[in-house]
Amino acid sequence: MGLPEAHIVIVCLLAFLCIALAANHFRTVRQRTRVTEEILRERFRGNLLRSISHDLRTPLAGIIGTSEMLMNMTAQNDRRYPLIAGIHKDADWLHSLVENILSLTRLQDGKPVLNKQKEAAEEVVGAAIHHISRYYPEYEITVQVPDELLLIPMDARLIRQVLINLLDNAVKHTALQDEISVSVTTDQEDLQNNMYAVFAVRDRGNGIADSELPHIFQMFYTSRVKPDDAQPGIGLGLPICDAVVKAHGGSIMARNRTDGPGAEFIFKLPLEN
Repeated sequence: MGLPEAHIVIVCLLAFLCIALAANHFRTVRQRTRVTEEILRERFRGNLLRSISHDLRTPLAGIIGTSEMLMNMTAQNDRRYPLIAGIHKDADWLHSLVENILSLTRLQDGKPVLNKQKEAAEEVVGAAIHHISRYYPEYEITVQVPDELLLIPMDARLIRQVLINLLDNAVKHTALQDEISVSVTTDQEDLQNNMYAVFAVRDRGNGIADSELPHIFQMFYTSRVKPDDAQPGIGLGLPICDAVVKAHGGSIMARNRTDGPGAEFIFKLPLEN
């Protein structure tokens, strides 16, 4: 005697349900496997970058030191001087790249160690501008900071690197005669009355293409519009800025200026730990 029709329907529904659950399970397993593989690939890539960067640090320091000594020993009208200066500039660019890679891999470990102290905003901004001015002495950078002493909880070395990266980006996209500025203000950002220090780096370059704005903080993303004489980059400077600021509990954004040509990068840091 056969099963009642209602029982057959129930059995079929249960069979379909089992098949669906099994398919969903296998799909979940595949997704987890892909995620795990991606995590392992990123970890391997980070470890490889960190290892290579550490190995490059010492020889680069030697090249920079030796080329700087040779520059000091060579007259500027000597035909060898531009060659030595070029070696020094390229080695220093590589050194900055290595430091950026090391900073990024440390932050991507998920447990960034911040040496946070209350630092004077004016001193950190001044140190970043002093660094940039060594390599771009022909550019004039204007500064606007509060008259009263503004102390901000931060890892000064990392925030200095953020400012250096933003200023370096501004210099590369701004003509010699055009304006570059850095300002620091304070702002009440949220409903909890939390106060933030607001840093802004502004230039009078060509601005940022609308199609590029959503991507500029992504790793390895480089602008398609750049001066012919700009140093090549691999798209790490702005992602490092993003990672450092977020590790401090802050936020960063980029936009085109509304008062004329140019771009502005604005990041905010909480004034309380």
